[in-house]
Amino acid sequence: MSLLKRMGIIAAFCIIMSGCSKGGDNSTLEKTESEIKKPEEIVMLTNTIKTTEEGMKVFADEYEKRTGIKMTIKVTEHHDYYETVNILIAASEQLDCIEVGSVFYPSYAMYDLLWDMTDSWNNSEIKPVVDESYVDALKIDGRLYGFPLSKGNGTITYVRGDWLDNLSINPPKNYSEFYEMLKKFKAMGDNYIPITAAGLMNSETPYALYLREFYQDAVPDFTLKDGKYVDGMTEPQMVKALERMKTAYKDGLIDKDIATNKTSTCREKFNKGLVGCFNYWAGSWNMTLQESINENVPDAKVVPIPSIEETKYIERPPLAMVIPISCKNPEGVFKYLIEYSHDGGEGELLFTSGVEGYHWRQNSDGTQSDIKEHLNAGKAGTYFAPELTFTTFKSKIPLDERIINSEDIFMKNSTIASIPLIRKETGSLLPEVDLLRREIIEDIVTTDMTIEEGLSEYERRGSKTIARILKNLNEEY
Repeated sequence: MSLLKRMGIIAAFCIIMSGCSKGGDNSTLEKTESEIKKPEEIVMLTNTIKTTEEGMKVFADEYEKRTGIKMTIKVTEHHDYYETVNILIAASEQLDCIEVGSVFYPSYAMYDLLWDMTDSWNNSEIKPVVDESYVDALKIDGRLYGFPLSKGNGTITYVRGDWLDNLSINPPKNYSEFYEMLKKFKAMGDNYIPITAAGLMNSETPYALYLREFYQDAVPDFTLKDGKYVDGMTEPQMVKALERMKTAYKDGLIDKDIATNKTSTCREKFNKGLVGCFNYWAGSWNMTLQESINENVPDAKVVPIPSIEETKYIERPPLAMVIPISCKNPEGVFKYLIEYSHDGGEGELLFTSGVEGYHWRQNSDGTQSDIKEHLNAGKAGTYFAPELTFTTFKSKIPLDERIINSEDIFMKNSTIASIPLIRKETGSLLPEVDLLRREIIEDIVTTDMTIEEGLSEYERRGSKTIARILKNLNEEY
């Protein structure tokens, strides 16, 4: 989703919600196991369901067979998902569980639109099988309004391993080696692009996701420093990051079209064999990128590398499974949907791998395998990927070695980003500042504007709004 589009959605959302506050009781009343009523039906809204439409029906039927609860799954297109969510919330449409990303999750919680599941989680039976760091990552002011769907995952730097072999160089361990690698890629010919990315600043938080080697410890966002929120854009680390990007762009090492690139155009360039370095999602994308590029360059090798010494990769905050405040039986939805799908056992097997006999089969050697003809665009599973589980669940369906290797490198070289803090008083102003930051960074890196001139322009145009946001964040922190 583009930053402009996200800005418009958030602004519209804030206007709508300011005029139709639900005003409901968002507290959790502790109930004993016997007091929790089993729902007759659970209605879910998602845009990341992995199985086909037929497979989704098989999955829902199996869930009803096991639990006695009818499951209705509503799926909407990725590009207009949050417009749909906002409309349905404003219209009080019957929804029991919604999948929400880290940009919109705190906004919905801020407007008291989400059921507070803190007490249900504190008394949950699945605590022993869950890595609580992922649950803690979704807490806002110590309260939990959404449960992690899976690990947040993140992006890792992929390098053309065959280029490394041809140039007789090893994967870089630090920024100096990384820069020298890009220079050698550039020297291969004018048609080659040493590194590409979808913009110089991500369109969604975390904003410094794709260009880790250049941003390093810089944060183009409001960030905590010594217990106080500051504007990372004006911190010394950001000046150094801008210097690195500006120099690399001037040297022709960064894709000249980076300011206008979409992720799809970056993938297209990479798949054609034009790009030497591309930071993209860990896990199954390693396999996808490898197979796609080999259609055009049979000998190409896509190699994920550890983060350089100066930085770490960033794991996004997890997607949240939230229960709207309008849900009539939130405790039941938490127990029979959220807990069941993350039980570390049979429930999680259903929600990750699907239904035996349709999505997967049992083999005589005790392992399981996917039923290929029922895969969705070649990808296995139903709701979330088993390699992204944060419970003790262990899938018996063998994963491709490239998925395992990529995820293993990423997890050893990453840190989890925190949920962005948003307040009602200034929440609608944040997209405006994000857009200004993006514009200034692009001007500094891709034009003759100096860093000093760019940051002065940033101060001139944004100082009043930024001061207001910081005052609000620090008053309530």
